[in-house]
This record gives sequence, structure tokens and C-alpha cells, in this order.
Amino acid sequence: MASHQPPPPPPQSPPPPAPTTVFALGDDLLREIFHRLPSLPSLVRAAFSCHTFLDAVRSSPAFRRQFRATRPPHLLGFFFDPDCPTIPAFVPIRRRSDPDLAAAVRGADFFLTRVPDEEDASPGWVVSDCRDGYVLLRKGCPGELAAYSPLTRALHLIPPTPNEIFDDSHGYAIYLDRFILSSEEGDGTFRVVATCRDESRARAAVFSSESREWQIFPWSEPVTPHPGKKYWLKGGTMVNG
Repeated sequence: MASHQPPPPPPQSPPPPAPTTVFALGDDLLREIFHRLPSLPSLVRAAFSCHTFLDAVRSSPAFRRQFRATRPPHLLGFFFDPDCPTIPAFVPIRRRSDPDLAAAVRGADFFLTRVPDEEDASPGWVVSDCRDGYVLLRKGCPGELAAYSPLTRALHLIPPTPNEIFDDSHGYAIYLDRFILSSEEGDGTFRVVATCRDESRARAAVFSSESREWQIFPWSEPVTPHPGKKYWLKGGTMVNG
């Protein structure tokens, strides 16, 4: 009596390919997608959604430079220096119709939590300048300096301006202002410019984030102050800076 063998099992089908997700895309392709976003707040919102997106944006200064060149920055709010030894306060501009702008404000560190500060320390930090995403803070005179980006949380502690800036001054000399200037390359580097004046001249010192050193420039040519004007040169807004 012949035995009946069971039929062989059907061949197994190959496993389905793993689904391709956005996280599997390379940085170049991600940046191509990001370049189609309408504004800087929308880019910030997308970058802060995960480490993969943030790394793609951070790793390409050329992409950030090109993105900023074609999209004007938005005003996010204002910093105020309180009349007490504490961190400056930030007041955002409320635009309920722009969710990307609101998300950028919520994701940023406008409380300046990474800036070192001692409770009830006096004098406290004050804002010297705010430009290109950086806040330049000063404590005391000449005192400590700090450059902080609330959006990226990049913190740079800067040594005080050298006292040699006042060497060879004529009579009474004082500090004027300090400014921060970001690199046009969009690589995160910057310079801090400190200015002072004596009775008839002005002088500047420049700190480079790359060399971590101050460079003091010569005094300007003397000018003749207006009669009766004790404060012939005052701090103010830079022109073409």
C-alpha cells in the first residue's frame, strides 16, 4: 500500500522592505526640503522637532547663509533691563496667526537659563546689543561679557575689555558702547566691538570668537568739541554696521 507524502509547504515570500521614513534621508536631501520652507521661524520649528533635523541645519553654514539671504528675519520680541540685579526680561511679539513664529519663541531660551548668574548678585547682567540672533550681555564696567543665542543655546563667555584701551588717553576717558557683529559666512563666528573716547578722540577694541583675543586699534584723529558741549561724543546706534 503506497504512502501519501504531504505536499511541500509553499515557498515563503520575502519579507517586505523596511519602510523609508524621513529619518532615513540624508542631510543633503533634508536641506533641500528645508529650503522650501517659507520663513526662518518655520525652519527653527522644523529643526527643533528632532536631533536629525537640527544636525542637518547646524552642519551646513552655507545652507543657513543662503536661507537667511532669501528670507528677511522676523522680530520676535524685546529685551528689557529691569531696575534690579536680575536677568533681563523678554517680551515676545504675539502673532496668533503665525504658528511657526510662536513655536520658535516657545522653543527658544529667552529666559537665558544658560547664562551664569548668582542670585541677587549686583550688578546684574544688562543687554549691550542684540543682533543676528545673539544677545550681548554685560555685567559691571568693564566687567564680564557674554554672547548668547537663545535660539541655538550657544553661549560664549568673553573676557573683559583690556584696560590698555585707555592707554595714552587725553584727560577724562570713558567707555561708550559694545556691539556684536556676526560673520557673513553664517558659521557662528562673531566679533565684539568695544568703543571708548577721551576729551577729543575715539578708540575701538575688537574681540574675535575665533582667536579668543582682543585687538586694540589706535586712537582716532582728534576733533574739536563744540563749545559748551561737555559730552561731545555719545553712545548710539551704529551706521552701516
